[in-house]
Amino acid sequence: RKMLTQSQYADYKFVCRLDHIKTFYASIKSICFSEFGTLQVSEDGLLITVEQGKSIQATLFIAPAFFSEFYVQDSPSFSIQINVLAECLSLFGLADCSIKMMYKGDGAPLLILLEPHDDEDVSTECAIRTTNVEEPIEYELDPNSSSLNTLFMRGPDFSNIIHELDKAAEEYEFTISPLAPHFKIATVGVMQAESSVEVAKSSDMIILFNCRETTVAHYKSQQIRMTNKALQVATKVAIKTDASGLLELHFMMQSENVEEMYVRFFITPLLDNK
Repeated sequence: RKMLTQSQYADYKFVCRLDHIKTFYASIKSICFSEFGTLQVSEDGLLITVEQGKSIQATLFIAPAFFSEFYVQDSPSFSIQINVLAECLSLFGLADCSIKMMYKGDGAPLLILLEPHDDEDVSTECAIRTTNVEEPIEYELDPNSSSLNTLFMRGPDFSNIIHELDKAAEEYEFTISPLAPHFKIATVGVMQAESSVEVAKSSDMIILFNCRETTVAHYKSQQIRMTNKALQVATKVAIKTDASGLLELHFMMQSENVEEMYVRFFITPLLDNK
């Protein structure tokens, strides 16, 4: 990977290049549930955050190691229309492309250069208008909380569980407990009969189960289902929560190294959380 020299991109605050677009495009598609996305770039990599009110937030994390080129100065942050980015990325359909993103600073557009691998004579450049950033809400689970519960599952297994739940239910109840059944998601609704899926910690589906106290919380089913696109491309899912009921979901994307690229969702619980 080339860390770029100062002189080569002296006019730019941010330049990066990905040799293959597929995982990045799938990740962007998975967080297109609001109009604007916030890009924050630092030495630690690229973060793209999308929010809907104060109830759900998704952030795509890409570490510098995932890029073939990565250059940043002054840690810029700005907002763009996230759907416009998704449209730019799909200009060559399913053809494999490399992508280069460049940003000069306040008021400048985000430049995107796409080059298909199978046609050297074709490339396209998009300029996406940027606006000043409103800092995303900072959600955080307390890592030292005695009620912090963490479990890791294989992506397809968690996807199947969500798929089995009644789509008509308005709420889902998540229970994580040191006691059997360990992990349970139940549908909560007025009209329909309740249904639930239970997974024991000894199940093949569970990669890691770390739970000290029982936590129970309710979430709008619609918000859980907003993670669907991320879930469909995730190899692994981390599920974290504590007594506050704040739900943190990590979807590891299909890259060689799972730490290099993932989408994190925060979903706030419904208040009848007793």
